[in-house]
Amino acid sequence: MDERANRLSMAGYLFAAGSAVHLVDHLRRGQASVSEELYWAGNLALIVQVAAITFVLTRHRLAPVAAVAAGFPLAAGFLAAHWLPEWSALSDPAWQIESWAWFSYLASSLEILGALAVGLAGLAVVRHHGLESFAGEGRRVPQAPS
Repeated sequence: MDERANRLSMAGYLFAAGSAVHLVDHLRRGQASVSEELYWAGNLALIVQVAAITFVLTRHRLAPVAAVAAGFPLAAGFLAAHWLPEWSALSDPAWQIESWAWFSYLASSLEILGALAVGLAGLAVVRHHGLESFAGEGRRVPQAPS
């Protein structure tokens, strides 16, 4: 088995664990601890996370592409929401959390690291095999006319 695919699976488990810990942190703090905008953005992100993690852990042929497409944007979003000073309704700075702040730091850090790991591992597989190899059996990515 390809070592890059193994790394992608390990990154998927890290992302799943980080996502679970982060979800527990938000459940612990309650829905009222974030703005309505962040609540809905977080739920949308959770759907994308679950889809990407499912692709990765089931070793779907599109897993590397899904990992790249989801990993980097999710990591950037989590970083912006939890590690930047308050900048919008999508902010939830970790240092402003009063109870169990250490757990919130850990939760957001694990999720960011997991998302980055999935994105990087997926990128390594895509770069090694080429994007065309994920188009499916007998199908090729359409080429632009010359």
